Amino acid sequence: MFRYVFMIMALIGGYANAHQFLPTYPKFEHSFITGVMYTKMELFNKRNDVEYYELNVYDNNWNSIAFASESKIVQVNYLQTKSVNVYVKKEDLVRVTYICTESKHKRESGQNTVIASQICSKVK
Repeated sequence: MFRYVFMIMALIGGYANAHQFLPTYPKFEHSFITGVMYTKMELFNKRNDVEYYELNVYDNNWNSIAFASESKIVQVNYLQTKSVNVYVKKEDLVRVTYICTESKHKRESGQNTVIASQICSKVK
Protein backbone atom coordinates (compact mmCIF):
# COMPACT_ATOMS: atom_id res chain seq x y z
CA MET A 1 0.00 0.00 0.00
CA PHE A 2 2.79 2.41 0.92
CA ARG A 3 4.40 1.84 -2.47
CA TYR A 4 1.24 2.95 -4.32
CA VAL A 5 0.84 6.06 -2.17
CA PHE A 6 4.49 6.97 -2.78
CA MET A 7 4.12 6.52 -6.56
CA ILE A 8 0.98 8.69 -6.67
CA MET A 9 2.63 11.42 -4.58
CA ALA A 10 5.72 11.35 -6.79
CA LEU A 11 3.62 11.74 -9.93
CA ILE A 12 1.42 14.50 -8.53
CA GLY A 13 4.11 16.39 -6.64
CA GLY A 14 6.78 16.41 -9.33
CA TYR A 15 7.20 18.92 -12.09
CA ALA A 16 9.35 19.33 -15.16
CA ASN A 17 11.71 22.27 -15.27
CA ALA A 18 11.76 22.92 -19.01
CA HIS A 19 11.54 26.06 -21.12
CA GLN A 20 8.68 28.22 -22.37
CA PHE A 21 7.82 29.01 -25.98
CA LEU A 22 5.09 31.60 -26.43
CA PRO A 23 2.52 32.34 -27.74
CA THR A 24 0.87 28.94 -27.46
CA TYR A 25 -1.25 29.62 -30.56
CA PRO A 26 0.79 31.89 -32.84
CA LYS A 27 -0.71 33.77 -35.77
CA PHE A 28 1.22 34.64 -38.90
CA GLU A 29 1.32 38.11 -40.45
CA HIS A 30 2.63 39.47 -43.73
CA SER A 31 6.33 40.24 -43.65
CA PHE A 32 8.16 42.94 -45.55
CA ILE A 33 9.00 40.33 -48.22
CA THR A 34 6.31 39.54 -50.79
CA GLY A 35 5.04 35.96 -50.45
CA VAL A 36 6.53 35.44 -46.98
CA MET A 37 4.62 35.33 -43.69
CA TYR A 38 6.10 35.59 -40.20
CA THR A 39 5.29 35.23 -36.54
CA LYS A 40 7.15 36.48 -33.49
CA MET A 41 7.85 33.92 -30.76
CA GLU A 42 9.31 34.34 -27.27
CA LEU A 43 11.66 31.69 -25.87
CA PHE A 44 12.26 31.67 -22.10
CA ASN A 45 14.98 29.40 -20.69
CA LYS A 46 14.11 27.86 -17.29
CA ARG A 47 16.91 25.28 -17.46
CA ASN A 48 20.30 26.12 -15.97
CA ASP A 49 21.90 23.13 -17.72
CA VAL A 50 20.90 24.19 -21.27
CA GLU A 51 21.53 27.34 -23.28
CA TYR A 52 20.88 26.22 -26.87
CA TYR A 53 17.53 25.43 -28.48
CA GLU A 54 16.78 24.21 -32.01
CA LEU A 55 13.80 25.62 -33.93
CA ASN A 56 11.63 23.41 -36.17
CA VAL A 57 8.37 23.81 -38.09
CA TYR A 58 6.13 20.80 -38.77
CA ASP A 59 2.88 19.89 -40.51
CA ASN A 60 0.12 17.85 -38.82
CA ASN A 61 1.97 14.58 -39.64
CA TRP A 62 5.22 15.90 -38.07
CA ASN A 63 6.93 16.32 -41.44
CA SER A 64 9.44 19.19 -41.51
CA ILE A 65 8.50 22.37 -43.36
CA ALA A 66 11.11 24.76 -44.72
CA PHE A 67 11.33 28.00 -42.75
CA ALA A 68 13.76 30.80 -42.05
CA SER A 69 14.83 32.60 -38.90
CA GLU A 70 17.85 34.52 -37.73
CA SER A 71 19.30 31.18 -36.63
CA LYS A 72 17.90 27.66 -36.37
CA ILE A 73 19.91 27.14 -33.19
CA VAL A 74 19.11 29.85 -30.64
CA GLN A 75 21.25 30.66 -27.63
CA VAL A 76 19.29 31.72 -24.55
CA ASN A 77 20.99 32.02 -21.18
CA TYR A 78 19.40 30.73 -17.97
CA LEU A 79 16.33 32.80 -16.92
CA GLN A 80 16.61 34.96 -20.05
CA THR A 81 14.08 35.55 -22.84
CA LYS A 82 14.83 35.84 -26.54
CA SER A 83 12.50 36.92 -29.33
CA VAL A 84 12.57 34.79 -32.46
CA ASN A 85 10.90 35.57 -35.78
CA VAL A 86 9.87 32.53 -37.83
CA TYR A 87 9.37 33.09 -41.57
CA VAL A 88 7.40 30.72 -43.83
CA LYS A 89 6.48 30.98 -47.49
CA LYS A 90 2.85 32.00 -47.90
CA GLU A 91 2.16 28.90 -50.02
CA ASP A 92 3.46 26.62 -47.22
CA LEU A 93 1.47 28.36 -44.49
CA VAL A 94 -1.63 26.16 -44.98
CA ARG A 95 0.50 23.13 -44.03
CA VAL A 96 2.12 24.63 -40.91
CA THR A 97 0.72 23.11 -37.72
CA TYR A 98 3.52 23.25 -35.11
CA ILE A 99 6.45 25.53 -34.34
CA CYS A 100 8.76 23.77 -31.90
CA THR A 101 11.91 24.25 -29.87
CA GLU A 102 14.07 21.43 -28.58
CA SER A 103 16.82 21.76 -26.01
CA LYS A 104 20.32 20.95 -27.26
CA HIS A 105 23.19 19.86 -25.03
CA LYS A 106 26.89 20.22 -25.69
CA ARG A 107 28.47 16.82 -26.09
CA GLU A 108 30.80 16.00 -23.24
CA SER A 109 32.95 12.90 -22.90
CA GLY A 110 31.50 10.32 -20.54
CA GLN A 111 28.00 11.82 -20.58
CA ASN A 112 25.50 9.38 -22.05
CA THR A 113 22.18 10.33 -20.48
CA VAL A 114 20.68 13.74 -21.14
CA ILE A 115 17.14 14.96 -20.59
CA ALA A 116 15.91 16.90 -23.61
CA SER A 117 12.78 19.00 -23.65
CA GLN A 118 10.65 19.85 -26.65
CA ILE A 119 7.94 22.51 -26.55
CA CYS A 120 5.57 23.15 -29.45
CA SER A 121 3.13 25.92 -30.24
CA LYS A 122 0.15 25.04 -32.43
CA VAL A 123 -0.69 27.38 -35.29
CA LYS A 124 -4.38 28.21 -35.62
